[in-house]
Amino acid sequence: MAEISPDTLVPRATGPVATVYLVAPPGGRTAALKVYPQPLDRRTYNAVEVEQAKLAGLRSAPSIVRVESLDDLPDGRTGLRMEFCPQSLTDLIANGPLPIDNVIVLGQILSSVLAEAHDAGLVHGGVTPANVLERPSGQPALADFGMALRLRFPRDLMGDAAYTAPEVLREGELSEAADVYGLGAVLYLALTGLPPFPARPGESADDVVLRVLREPPAEVTGRDVPPGLSRLLLRMLAKDPELRPEAAAVVGEFEALLSGAGATPENETDFDDFRDELAAGRSVPLAVVEAPKKKASKVRVDEPSGGRKSRKPLLIGAGAAIALVAVVPVVFHPGSDETQSTPAPPAAVTAPSVTPSVAPKQAEIKLNPPVDKGTSVVLSWSSTKKSLTYAVIVAEQGVDKPQTSFRGELTTLTVQVSAGLKYCFLIQGSDGATTYQSAPAPIRGATCG
Repeated sequence: MAEISPDTLVPRATGPVATVYLVAPPGGRTAALKVYPQPLDRRTYNAVEVEQAKLAGLRSAPSIVRVESLDDLPDGRTGLRMEFCPQSLTDLIANGPLPIDNVIVLGQILSSVLAEAHDAGLVHGGVTPANVLERPSGQPALADFGMALRLRFPRDLMGDAAYTAPEVLREGELSEAADVYGLGAVLYLALTGLPPFPARPGESADDVVLRVLREPPAEVTGRDVPPGLSRLLLRMLAKDPELRPEAAAVVGEFEALLSGAGATPENETDFDDFRDELAAGRSVPLAVVEAPKKKASKVRVDEPSGGRKSRKPLLIGAGAAIALVAVVPVVFHPGSDETQSTPAPPAAVTAPSVTPSVAPKQAEIKLNPPVDKGTSVVLSWSSTKKSLTYAVIVAEQGVDKPQTSFRGELTTLTVQVSAGLKYCFLIQGSDGATTYQSAPAPIRGATCG
């Protein structure tokens, strides 16, 4: 265990059991530190290590936010150091449901994670929107995996009742079937913008629990939702855990939806190439921009009653036949005492169909002034042309190559940044034939060329 100074911690979020801080060591990358109220006993410490070792061995490990180290605080508390993912699913659906294609890809990735984990004898124990995160690259990832800490620090389930299986609410029984239920509820939220059992005006938390226990969720219709997707979610949300499909079967059904077998003609899309790249954390080659060189057994959990929070992920670029030509005219000109650098020739992504050309005059993408929050920047934009697939380009002072995050059809993004550095941002959008781009937007006095 490493010891960490409280002076290096920046509060990020407070949950019912642990507090999340950001740690930004000088010259290092920002990480998240989840701090529990008491130190870990030897049994829990060993159990966490075993779980994390198993997760690291899964083929789907790149889609899991794993514990990088266990750190001690001087006051005796223990923190779990993990990569910092700036958004959760709750954040991403703040402006409305995700595109249907994105939900299908998300379901395929997350169900694959659960299927492999279950096969290795691991139960997640709490699949909620707060644990479905988005990396800065745009890749979705499942966090807070494992039972050791859930047993050591029991939490009240009332706040997440809408995403909790009926048998867990009744008996505290966490299982593979409960994981499938949680995933079904999370995907229901992504598809509709609401949980399967949203709180009604004047309704108490107990009322929500009663509906979870007794009422079926509403069938998802409209928006050209494939009937196969709606049926799958309802089966995943079955009251009886014996009636839910296993995670491996869920993977197969999402594969069928991705191949078009379960989609209506309006929604048939070839996701094969794009899905594989997403699961591996796809990134787009960009022009160089130089900155100045300055099967598991069921586990019973007895938990107290009380209130809880809910927070927000994700994601994903949609459209396998779309590639963006990464012409990124983002250059820093911080001052007269430093030399302006010149970007290298742009690198293009080969697409399975056509390679778009940049023609910003045919449509306008307006990037609003970035909102700088210190360790993150909130971006929002709009376009005069509908149905574009967007990519967000981020150029950081001192980094040779700008980074790209695929965003699908969403028009907001929270970007992780480092304190004290200058940044330029640019939005590109493609309709599959042509790529459009916004004017670059700076923060902290950066000059974007």
